[in-house]
Amino acid sequence: MTIDTIRYRLALAVCLCSWLYAHPAPGCRYNVRETGFVDLGIEQYNFYGYIRNDTPAELICGFEQTLSAAFEDSNIRGEIINVEQEKEHPALKYLESLQIKSFPAAVLVSPDGQSLIVQGGEPNRPFKDTVSSAMDDILSSPAREEILQQVIECYGVVLLIEGVSNNAQENERAKAAVLAAIRMIEAQMDMLPKPIARPPVMVVADSRSLAREKILLWSLGLDARDVTAPHVAIIYGRARWIGPLFKGEQITEANLTAVLFVIGEDCECGIDHRWVQGTMLPVKWDRKLQAKTAANLGFDPESPIIKTEIGLIVGRSIGGSSYPGVPVASGEVGTEAESDANHEVMPKQLKDVTMSGSGDNSRDANSPRDEGIYRPLRTMALVTIGLTAVVVIIGVAVLLRSS
Repeated sequence: MTIDTIRYRLALAVCLCSWLYAHPAPGCRYNVRETGFVDLGIEQYNFYGYIRNDTPAELICGFEQTLSAAFEDSNIRGEIINVEQEKEHPALKYLESLQIKSFPAAVLVSPDGQSLIVQGGEPNRPFKDTVSSAMDDILSSPAREEILQQVIECYGVVLLIEGVSNNAQENERAKAAVLAAIRMIEAQMDMLPKPIARPPVMVVADSRSLAREKILLWSLGLDARDVTAPHVAIIYGRARWIGPLFKGEQITEANLTAVLFVIGEDCECGIDHRWVQGTMLPVKWDRKLQAKTAANLGFDPESPIIKTEIGLIVGRSIGGSSYPGVPVASGEVGTEAESDANHEVMPKQLKDVTMSGSGDNSRDANSPRDEGIYRPLRTMALVTIGLTAVVVIIGVAVLLRSS
């Protein structure tokens, strides 16, 4: 073998190594935030309207028209059930559990089975009018409108629900923890697997607005009358709630950043796929919001191809049932059963951090948030070391053969 041949092969090897370094193996096309904008139709809320044979036909017709118009472009499915003709319908169980005796009636049911009697307007007003009034509250509220505007452009939203108590210091402590977590994420934005233009933002539902946020609180497993301590929920994508509902002392910088870092992760980085898409809040996602989202993401989340691809990523078929387990069971956070439910859907590496409630914000070299921050750096370092070793071995081999 001539020296020119050896030099040629060495140059070829170096070029190949350089190309491999510059073009590492591709990862997932999407991060968790992006997958959150895709609606696979499996986290639906159900609105059941109950009638009987003696319900006037004009009332039924108006009821149907109201449902069709109100829930268009939303994640709520409306259905009218004749309790005397559909005696085997599974939704009849809510009549018994809610002790509904008079008809017509209406019930809203969340993906995890929570049920709420729909009421609106004045007692003496026609049923159609009271339902129409109630639907406005079901689909919209000040906090949810602000969340929808922010999640499209930002990393995500940290929703702070202030506690109704005389202890303003506790609300301020929770707010400080939220702002500290947001600053932590903002400081690490350039290290994310995929760039996100804007950091998380905080949306506050203060104690005076809780009555208007009845449906939002209900979807999180809360009752406005029972919110004595501050709570925090993390929202991303198409108004999806990810992670547990933090309460009181659980609201710490460490706990919040542990969940927030999941949103910026590659969707195939080893996270439990049940975390890739959290439970959506009941919202109306109209064409204007959809167009703004597509422009921001650079792809259309409503595309059938995109939906199929995301469906494969999260490991479930389109149109299937809701994922097993939701962030919070009925009622408030704090019971052992609810803690177990939270842990069931949380990535294993976040369990010890997220529900500790210890308030310890100290850093640890092996903490989940450090794992999220430095994974890209470690990968790059390992690739660099490996390629350097290959080049050195080839160079030594060539020199030995030349000598």
